[in-house]
Amino acid sequence: MAGGTAVTVHLPEPAQAGAKPSVLAQDLVVDGEITSLGPVDLRGTVTGQVRAPDILIAPTGAITGAATAYDLTIQGQVSGTIEAQNVMLSSTAIVRADVTHERIAIEPGAQLEGQLKRQR
Repeated sequence: MAGGTAVTVHLPEPAQAGAKPSVLAQDLVVDGEITSLGPVDLRGTVTGQVRAPDILIAPTGAITGAATAYDLTIQGQVSGTIEAQNVMLSSTAIVRADVTHERIAIEPGAQLEGQLKRQR
């Protein structure tokens, strides 16, 4: 894992206060792209890209592909690429991805395999 490489990425704007999340249920499987102007609460599985201002990947949630957000909280799994202003990996996170971020927080127990790149 390497840090310190600066890159520029265009991210979604932060979610508006009080915006209600779109919930993708645990039994939902999506093959394709999800784009939302509001928060996304992912409890199911996505193969493809998820783009939203605020993404929460629950412990049952998984993305194979790309996650792009202003605020990204991972409690589940991500394989592929991550681009977010603020990234939070909880203790249950399993991430096999290159992560482009401004700020990142990693709780003890989180699993991370990939490169970290700080955005400007």
